[in-house]
This record gives sequence, C-alpha cells and structure tokens, in this order.
Amino acid sequence: MKALLILTTSFPFDTGEEFLASELQQASGFDRIFIFPCGLKPNSRQTRPLPAGVECLPAVKKKKGRAAYFRLFFSPGVIPEVFRILKTHRCCAGRVHELLYFLKNAEEIEGGLEQIRLFQAGDRVVLYSYWFYSAAVAAARYARVLRKQGVHAALISRAHGFDIHNERAKYGYLPMRSFLFQHVDRIFPCSEDGAEVLRSKFPRQASKVQTAYLGTRDCGTGTASREPFHLVSCSYMVPVKRIHLIAEALRRADFPVVWTHIGSGPLENEIHALARQFPANVKAEFPGMLKNEAILKYYQTCPVSAFVNVSSSEGIPVSIMEACSFGFPVIATKVGGTPEIVLDGVNGFLLPSDFTPQMFLDCLNRIRFMSRVDYAALCTGSRKIWQEKFSALKNYSEFYSKISRSGS
Repeated sequence: MKALLILTTSFPFDTGEEFLASELQQASGFDRIFIFPCGLKPNSRQTRPLPAGVECLPAVKKKKGRAAYFRLFFSPGVIPEVFRILKTHRCCAGRVHELLYFLKNAEEIEGGLEQIRLFQAGDRVVLYSYWFYSAAVAAARYARVLRKQGVHAALISRAHGFDIHNERAKYGYLPMRSFLFQHVDRIFPCSEDGAEVLRSKFPRQASKVQTAYLGTRDCGTGTASREPFHLVSCSYMVPVKRIHLIAEALRRADFPVVWTHIGSGPLENEIHALARQFPANVKAEFPGMLKNEAILKYYQTCPVSAFVNVSSSEGIPVSIMEACSFGFPVIATKVGGTPEIVLDGVNGFLLPSDFTPQMFLDCLNRIRFMSRVDYAALCTGSRKIWQEKFSALKNYSEFYSKISRSGS
C-alpha cells in the first residue's frame, strides 16, 4: 500500500486551516489518504466534509503530567539543543521551558500516532506535517517506529510563517530546528521569502527546501468598483495583523469610504472602539468570523474597491490570494512573501512595514483618482497573477505529483 498521512492542527474539526479543503480536492497519487488532527479537544467536532477517498483518524492526545518534563531531557536531540540555548546567553530559562513544553506536545502527538495500526511491512508511507513545528517532530519519531516495522516511511513538511521566523516566536526561539532539518526529507515553505530564510539558516540542508505556493479555487471574477469606495480586510484580530493601523488611518480620511473587516479575535473590542471614533464620512462594517464559503460568496456579490492587508509579518496570505482571484486590487505591507503576490503598480501597491496613516491614505487616493483604464489594469493584473501563481488546481496538482514520489 502507498499511503499519505497528513498531520493537521485540527482540520477537519473545529475551525482553522480552511485552505486545506481546496488542497484535498487535488490530492492524488496514493492508494489511501489519512488525516490525523493533532490538537483535538474532548469537545471537538467535525465541521468540514472530506473528499471521497480521504479518511480521518481522530484521536485525542493523551495528556502527560508534569513528571514527564524531566524524562524529556533524555529524548533524542534534546541535550545538544539545550547546549545551543545556553550558548546564546539569551532568555535561557524561558527558552528551555519552551523547549520542554514543545517536546511534551510532540510526545503526546507521537503517542496518538502510535495508536494507528494501519501500516504493514513493505508499505510506503509519506508522513506530511502541515506545520513545521511540534507535529513534524512527532512525525519524525513516528517514522523511525515505522521503519523498524519494515515500513518505508518518508517525512515532508510545509512551512508557513510563525514556523519559519524566529522573531515571531516567544523568546525569539523556535525549538528543535536542527533536529527537524536532519530528519525531514523535504520542506515546502509557502513563499520564496520563507524558503530563503530557511536556506540561510541551514545552508547544508538547503537542497531539502523547495517553495510550494498554496492556492485558492476559481470562483470567477467579482465586481471591482470605486463607487462607493469600499475597502475590505480579512484576518484574525491579533497584533501581528495590525488592523488598528487601518482604523487609525481611516479616522483621518476626508472622503466617503466604507471599510469591511471580516474576522474576529482578541482585539475585536479595541478595533470596534476605534471605529466608533470615525468621522461621519467613514463607515465600518464588522460581520465577524465567516466560513470560507460565506467569504467567497461575499466577494462574488459585493463590489470591492481594494483589499487591504497591513500585517507586520506574513508568509503569503491566503486572504490576498482569494482577493486576487476575484480581480480586486490589493494594498499591502512589504513584508515576508507578500511582494510575491502584490506587485507594486501591477495589481496594487506596497506600503513599507512602518508606514504612516498618511501613506495609507495616499494609496487610497491613488486608487480613487486613477483613470478607469489604469484601475481596470490593476484588476486584470490581480487576476492574472493569481492564475499564473496561486491557482489551487495548478499548485496542488503539482504538489501532489511531487510528494507522491517521496521515498520512492
């Protein structure tokens, strides 16, 4: 049997990892495909259907007590990792705590994986961690168990944003990087920017790193219109997304504009409070967290002037891919892999990471006052970039063609 085992955080349960639904539509090249959600809670429930031929293996992790922490020091690769932490002379106690918490989670995931009794000697299994983090460590350990049983096991992992950039992590530390690079066969960052970061940190393992863009499905083009002038943003309301900067800029707008933000999160009350300070010519709409199907329906039916993303750090946002697929111009910050999808002057405009409110408003006015021909060119540019680089049909078909050959 040739099998693929995908390790997710929760998909197809609860919320999050919405973009996996599009990917799985193109999954092929294996006799059987399994999904193992690693972060299920006792009250988790399946919220997304799976395509025919894709099976879910739900298993709630067996929590280990605090006594397990001491034993973790004797896990493979841990002592060298501790020495690396001590050599940095930076947040050593905090980093060691993060390491042990990380490993405890990985060990609990590994325990769940070892409950699987599906593979036999001679089978070929590709273990695919959706995140380059604790699940990937668990998969590396599980791969060794399978190999001892005579199973041909290969390990691959995607990498996105938080699992690439140390500066986004607590204490500026991502645990077990050396261990992961040693044991993962191939790493697929979702942006070329992320790929370059990984290659620069581990040059000896650079050949394992290959960019694999995510993608979104084709729902046709939307209506891009500047009358009324309508901005849309879509993200979880957390600090890295910097939604408050959009609100702070719009407080200074002296022209009619409607801003719709799709999503909720811990900063929701703060953003709503800022919106209540808008001048009469600025209107804010907060529909909250919507399912992906509802978001796509919104883009199909509601005119949009421009899509906005002002994050301080990104891989390549799927939200921007979706906006481009509908032919909407994009205003975004020049961070991470965003310049790989937003080409300044071609399908939108890039702001510096430390942009001012006036810079943001200047971009809006640039779009407001450009000719119809130039605005139409931005819209066409968005759709073209999406077709060439971020189509789910194209990208995921190519991705599964590659990974189905892993370990062959």
